[in-house]
Amino acid sequence: MARATIKDVAELAGVSIAAVSRVLSINGSASPRMRAKVMEAADQLGYRPNALARSMINAQTNLVALVIGATSNVFDSSLVDGLAEHLALRGKKLLLTPVVDSGPIDDELMGALDYQVDAAVVAAGTMTREACLKCAKLGVPVILSGRNIKSPGIDSVLADNKGGARMAAELLMRSGCERIAYVGGTYYAFSDQERRDGLVEALEEAGRSLSHNVKIPQSEEMTGFEIAMELLSKPDRPNGVFCINDMAAIGILQAAAALGLSVPNDIAVIGFDNTALASWPNFRLTTIDYPVDLTVDAIIHMLETRLAEPDLPARVHRVKTRMVVRDSTPKKLISS
Repeated sequence: MARATIKDVAELAGVSIAAVSRVLSINGSASPRMRAKVMEAADQLGYRPNALARSMINAQTNLVALVIGATSNVFDSSLVDGLAEHLALRGKKLLLTPVVDSGPIDDELMGALDYQVDAAVVAAGTMTREACLKCAKLGVPVILSGRNIKSPGIDSVLADNKGGARMAAELLMRSGCERIAYVGGTYYAFSDQERRDGLVEALEEAGRSLSHNVKIPQSEEMTGFEIAMELLSKPDRPNGVFCINDMAAIGILQAAAALGLSVPNDIAVIGFDNTALASWPNFRLTTIDYPVDLTVDAIIHMLETRLAEPDLPARVHRVKTRMVVRDSTPKKLISS
């Protein structure tokens, strides 16, 4: 069936197209009798106003694009849910724009701009300088989640990655771990680098070095189980592991169980994010808490202030992290 048009509604109601437009407009004025006739005709035809067409008149779509990769990571899926909910409370809708790799996301972002979005949140890949300049020229605010770019008008919300990694290093050292490894991944390039750097810096300050540096390929299963098995099967296997996120840490826990290793006696494991999975009884994972609710709040605040004051200088908001100790690290610590 052909979609009903405003002309069809006008003909059925026996009124002008202008009258239908007034009735269906948010601030339009019409008599109760006129409104009843138009709404009855619209309901009978199943007519819905074209929001995108209306936005061309109002110069505002109330759409916010979210450029994001696969949401197999619990943190990412929670971020999507949180942003959608908070935007809905403000009369806005989330336009999900998926990307397939961790490279430049210019094409995906430009595709979202074709829908006249009011703003964009980028939580995957990287933005080139050309894309930054184009967004600035078009007056579209961009908030980066989990990364930072020094460019006018581009705001960032990300974790205190180095601070969290340093807490992990200190706990592993105080737990008596002599060989400390880092398990990262190419899919979180910016956060990955900061978390690894924070761990390495804390170890070096204590006169120590990283024993293993492992990367989980993007094509791997989300926990990198096979990579974890290979790492824990080495003759010089680590007895302490800090992971880029909880999913990678759970992969280490599963590999340890498969190899008959005791956690935390044979190997201590720390994740990052503090997702719901970390507290499950079969994992009880020690992790760095990166609260998704505070991250969403910060992104929404950045968007609202940027839309209200477009000429504000670029801002960076670091979400504070904290250690959550569970059963994957020893309860008894060595005095520092």
